[in-house]
Amino acid sequence: MGMLSGALQQDMAVMEDCLTSVVWVTGASGGFGEALCVALCQAAKPGGLILSARRRDELERVRSRCLELSPNLNAEVLPLDLADLARLGLAAETAKGLFGRVDVLVNNGGVGFRGLGQETSIEVDQLVMNVDFFSGVVLTKALLPDWILRQSGHVVQISSVQGFFGLPGRTAYSAAKHAAVGFYDSLRAEVADNGIAVTTVCPGYIATQHGRNAARGGGAQADDISKGVLPHVLAPKVLAAIARRKPELVPAAWDARIARLLRTLYPSLFFSIMRRSKL
Repeated sequence: MGMLSGALQQDMAVMEDCLTSVVWVTGASGGFGEALCVALCQAAKPGGLILSARRRDELERVRSRCLELSPNLNAEVLPLDLADLARLGLAAETAKGLFGRVDVLVNNGGVGFRGLGQETSIEVDQLVMNVDFFSGVVLTKALLPDWILRQSGHVVQISSVQGFFGLPGRTAYSAAKHAAVGFYDSLRAEVADNGIAVTTVCPGYIATQHGRNAARGGGAQADDISKGVLPHVLAPKVLAAIARRKPELVPAAWDARIARLLRTLYPSLFFSIMRRSKL
């Protein structure tokens, strides 16, 4: 077993019980998705691990890394394109067929975007919504009937603090993240009596290529990932939240936490600050 954070060690008994499940992680070909899979293999042996993203070669690389940590791990790669909503239902059926079930779905895959709302085409708005919001909804709805039947299941949505407040130049991205927070808050209440857990994870910046590789409108700059938390530091915290079936985790810096409070308690002040912000 690899070196684990103190917080994760405290949850070890829970981890051993909960994370023997079949776990499906989207966006698993790198960045935070890869870090989460690695942390999972360090913490406990899952009953099965399904890795999804567009790039099969990168998924195979992550799978090999996981097998080095847990040689007896049952891991499969399932390439998919989250933008292709029409095929995601079939992908969910394929995922269930790999191990007979999916116990935990981690909707981690997504696309970033920076650009002014007035300069962003509706096609780009739709793409961001499809990948960052609707894809997770499609996969979750495909798994829900089986979870309700078994009275057991867990969906984890990796969202963002921008699901709580909007920043200039983030119209499409923030809209998708707001939609995700709202959808899963409602779903959590709906399925609470069916043994199904819903966890939303809303981090601030993560030091991955997600922000740097984000599509950008004219004049928009890439995110400064030097301000972000390292994926391997964040992953054990998220894994512990999953094990404890926490409703929400907001692992964000102090400024993002203050912005969330201002938006709720002093919206006029928040709006004034945002007007002076730059793209």
